[in-house]
Amino acid sequence: MRTIEQLRNDFALYIEEIERCENAKCYWALLHVLLALPDVCATLETDLASAKSNVGDRYVDWCRDYLPKSPAVSGDDRYQMRNALLHSGSTTAQNLFKKHHTDYKHFSYVDPETFDLSVHDTTNQSRTVLNVHVAAMAAETKDALESWFNALQGDSIKMSRVEQNIGHLTRLQPKRILVTQSNGSPIERTGLTRSST
Repeated sequence: MRTIEQLRNDFALYIEEIERCENAKCYWALLHVLLALPDVCATLETDLASAKSNVGDRYVDWCRDYLPKSPAVSGDDRYQMRNALLHSGSTTAQNLFKKHHTDYKHFSYVDPETFDLSVHDTTNQSRTVLNVHVAAMAAETKDALESWFNALQGDSIKMSRVEQNIGHLTRLQPKRILVTQSNGSPIERTGLTRSST
């Protein structure tokens, strides 16, 4: 069984990327990583060959189980954030599917340089806009990963699936690439790659 430390190493690329984005104040890129991670984790713990649940179900369930409980934000809301941003580059909820609906019309990702944490998971008066503090969301997501790592220790079925699928997870690793020079002779180049192979 994979240890928590091994899982941290498996996810080092993602955790380090979160921290790099925070340090460089690349909040828009950070948001994309944060909204993709529940998909990654939920997929790893799923037997994809016989999966009966769809992507939305897996995403919402993972958010519900590992992200902090909030009266303002549900797994359905997070799923709609993900859909709007990752699929449309938008902050407007689309609610294209009957399932996993959000009551918010818009998501406002506030700049951590100009807003403090008190605005996180707040709404406008008519409850049509959800305000999300990106740095707070990053902290929640890192905590959720740790909660998930711990939960996997007590769930042999999910852990077995994670161990089956973890080899497909993108990671930073050394790679040798054979390149053909203009004169036709091969030369080997070495460096780092972000890949699953």
